[in-house]
Amino acid sequence: MWKSVGLWIMQRLTAVFLILFLGTHLWVNNFTTGWAAFLKVVIDLCLLATALFHGLNGVRTIILDFGIGYKARQFLSVSLVTLGITAFLFGVFGFLSLIFTK
Repeated sequence: MWKSVGLWIMQRLTAVFLILFLGTHLWVNNFTTGWAAFLKVVIDLCLLATALFHGLNGVRTIILDFGIGYKARQFLSVSLVTLGITAFLFGVFGFLSLIFTK
């Protein structure tokens, strides 16, 4: 019960953070110069992590609305967490070239 309430609250919080990070992302990319390269990467990674959590938690919620069993819910949750971590690490790998360029 409390886990689902926590995930519901996190879904709402990540929606607010998505708006904040997206606005910051647009501002940093359009109105800053070369000094903010590291800031751009940090904002983009925060945006990526927030979007992944929000999206995958939404997919999990929609699938759970179909009333699947306990073992299937566990499998779904573990699969989505694995997918999220893999996608985030893939994004971090993509940003490494932005961090370490000369």
